[in-house]
Amino acid sequence: MLNQVKFHYLLEYSEEGRKALTNKKPLVALETSIISQGLPYPYNYETALSLEERIREQGVVPVTIGILHGKIKIGLTPDELKVFATDRNIHKVNAQDIPITLSKKRTGATTVAGTLACAKLAAIEILATGGIGGIHRDFDRTHDMSSDLQQIANTKAIVVCSGVKAILDIPKTLEILETLGVMVGTFRSDKFPAFWSRTSGMETPLRLSSVDEIASIFSLSKEVQHTQGFIVANPVPSSHEIPQNTVEPMIEESLAEARKQKVKGKALTPFLLDSIYRLSAGQSMQANIALVKNNATLAAHIALKLGRK
Repeated sequence: MLNQVKFHYLLEYSEEGRKALTNKKPLVALETSIISQGLPYPYNYETALSLEERIREQGVVPVTIGILHGKIKIGLTPDELKVFATDRNIHKVNAQDIPITLSKKRTGATTVAGTLACAKLAAIEILATGGIGGIHRDFDRTHDMSSDLQQIANTKAIVVCSGVKAILDIPKTLEILETLGVMVGTFRSDKFPAFWSRTSGMETPLRLSSVDEIASIFSLSKEVQHTQGFIVANPVPSSHEIPQNTVEPMIEESLAEARKQKVKGKALTPFLLDSIYRLSAGQSMQANIALVKNNATLAAHIALKLGRK
């Protein structure tokens, strides 16, 4: 019943999300940064709606998370999703940006880190996304590292993704995740994926053979009070893969242009993704859409399995 569920006062729930939490139905969180900064309109809006529908088709409740006019929204209406898809002035919000965004009553699109922080307040344990942030390739010079890594390490949740974004230093990112105590595995593959590519060339720390195995590991990690997150890397469908040797020259060219234009900080990843979109004649965007849909479906299957345990 409603009085048996503690709803955090900073959160504003959609009717669908509130009912699901009250009735203890399985939920999957979705981020808004992929809508506002990851894909162009109208593809971002169509994808946002499609992700939610894919999750519902599995009997699971989707909750897209973002900050709208100073309110943390746990679940967005189609009209609210359209705001994130069309407003070009929406801020990109990491976990540390949440108090400022709330205080100033701004609208902010939550990254993986920001979404996990909000999902934690709502007791939602599964997030589906595209690719996570990590160590940037010129880290030795810039010390640029995504806050996704620390937040994943601080949040007991499953993050279903297609690995680390290919524009980053994947080997160093995996090393940092190990140091932070984050469990990392790849679904039905011995190789860790690289976002648009099914393999990064790196061995995966753990091969995950089934949804049952993922649910079992996560449940046992809670039993032994392991407090860090669990990354489930799900390779992009082969039908939409861009092989690593094809996309790597595009990444290098985009990085060189970013250095030339002195693009850095939160602006860097959107700049690089946009550059690669142009260099690949839109193929990178199609791969991005395909992989995030695939991840949403897998996340829903995991949520269902955990709901039965």
